[in-house]
Amino acid sequence: MNASPESQSQLQSPALSSSDGSTVAAEPWVHPHLEQGVVPIKGRQLRASRCISKGELLMVDVPFAVIPAVDYPDISDGLLCSNPACGVQTLYQYRVNCPAGCLDDVVWCDEECRDGDALRHGFECVWLKRFGASIRKKWGEYDFGMLWLIVRVLAMRRVEGEGEGEGQVGERFKGGWEAIQDFCGSTESWSHSQVRAWTALAKRYLRGSAALPHNLSDEEVVALICREEANSFGLYPRETGVFPVPDPPVDRGEQYAAAVYPRAAIANHSCSPNIMHKPDDHGRMVFTASRDIAAGEECCISYFDLSQCVELRARRDHLQKLFRFVCRCDRCTTEEAAEEQQQEEWVGMPFGEGL
Repeated sequence: MNASPESQSQLQSPALSSSDGSTVAAEPWVHPHLEQGVVPIKGRQLRASRCISKGELLMVDVPFAVIPAVDYPDISDGLLCSNPACGVQTLYQYRVNCPAGCLDDVVWCDEECRDGDALRHGFECVWLKRFGASIRKKWGEYDFGMLWLIVRVLAMRRVEGEGEGEGQVGERFKGGWEAIQDFCGSTESWSHSQVRAWTALAKRYLRGSAALPHNLSDEEVVALICREEANSFGLYPRETGVFPVPDPPVDRGEQYAAAVYPRAAIANHSCSPNIMHKPDDHGRMVFTASRDIAAGEECCISYFDLSQCVELRARRDHLQKLFRFVCRCDRCTTEEAAEEQQQEEWVGMPFGEGL
């Protein structure tokens, strides 16, 4: 049966951004046949309420907070415009820096983007100038990036409180700070040593102060770190989750940013995903169906580059180390059963026969 004009219009997706600088809408978008569910063990999940065809756009999510992750930021063309409404990669010859000189990584396309980002950047500027260089030197790039991403989450929380927060996708999917609070992950999800390390960093660098004006307790900040670490995305130039892996394999390229997405974070992992994801030119995370998806089927992404971790043990070790769970997706359980059967066959074979 053909869809009605009304339903066809509901299925229309937003025009995706392009590298030619064309105007794009900053609003998030979710396919009308994509819904949330809650299941034991996994918790939240995305699933198809009706059949979805291969190639259909499933979600375009706007980052709540994003940080660049490039080498040599003073000359890199990979730095993102700091204005969340823009987010494009900037050319170092033409971009503008913070007038206060807080950090080389903080740039904008032009003065208009910088001025439009004054409220959000004003929250982080003093903190970056006071702590940015020293954290990098003492704790390294990873911990600095984690702390900075938390600061930018807190900055957007402040902006949202000032009435300049992001748009919502109806009532089906939460957005903004409300969605961040619903992320999975807690202090129980991580090792005691890791939580102690994050607690020390939070008490030293993330307490509410004149340099970082927020009202969260130390415990609430540590809980926020636990959720961010379990749900943030790396941004890469090519798709993540291409499956089956092509021959020869093609990796997703070098990471250039990290971000927190209110809606995209709902997606669970599978080593045989039915969704590919990739950021567009404005840092919006784009989910696309990589095969036909049946009604009621869970919609999953891959949390890592499938071309880099191929074997069962490598995949499970990687997920256990970074995300603290043992993968039991269809691919992993099938391969595990095959390995166990092979081991049983080897144990049952007589040795020395025919020698």
